[in-house]
Amino acid sequence: MRRRFIVLTLLPAGVALAITAAVAAPALAKGATQASITGPGLARPLTVSAEGEALPGLGDPLSTLAGQTGLFTVLFGSGSGLPDAPSALRTPPAAASLGPKYTVTYTVPGVTQGPGQATGQIRQDLYPRASGGPVIYTPPGQQGFGQPLQASGWLRATPRLTATLTRLGVPAGTSLPSTPRPATTAPSAAPTPAGTTAPAWLIATVVAAVAVAIAGLVLWRCRRSRPATDGLAADRPASDPGHRGDDRRAATP
Repeated sequence: MRRRFIVLTLLPAGVALAITAAVAAPALAKGATQASITGPGLARPLTVSAEGEALPGLGDPLSTLAGQTGLFTVLFGSGSGLPDAPSALRTPPAAASLGPKYTVTYTVPGVTQGPGQATGQIRQDLYPRASGGPVIYTPPGQQGFGQPLQASGWLRATPRLTATLTRLGVPAGTSLPSTPRPATTAPSAAPTPAGTTAPAWLIATVVAAVAVAIAGLVLWRCRRSRPATDGLAADRPASDPGHRGDDRRAATP
């Protein structure tokens, strides 16, 4: 009985843990390991690397750039909590207000590789001199960790992004003056969220806990019914022939 209890308890737990590990693997993938910036005034691409990988909160140049361009937001969803994280724009900015465009391409191990790519990459268009502050555009259709990006479209960055790009070697220039936006501008959905309302690894963990609880309940009920069955067997009359002989001798005068 004890062996059966152990097997039936550990089996669903092992299956659930395997499912959890498979689903949670993308969430544990590393961040960007390199960024390449191209655009006007750059004779060759600017390369920004890190000793490890870019992660939220680290102070190295790659982590700072990734946080300010919203890379963590598009990969893992909103709520990064970074002070310099960009915010979504309700409407796309007018083309005349954007200024020069620069493109940053992040190398992110674990991201689904595109055609002709040796390593997964995420591309963003940067407008550091845009009217009203720097603007970022993440083209939709790109793949993250085995699924579409969690957000895409237009983001408004903080002025720190312009300063960061200048320190990295992007030519300094004058930002465009702010102009009032027409009230008739058509709305646009950006960024576009993708994914479920709860992380997949959390759902798998809950399923695992429920499976273990059900297995334990079934075994507990089996263990409770076992003593009752044994008691009924003990109350039955003895069928040993020796007992019947003793009863006959006792009844003889």
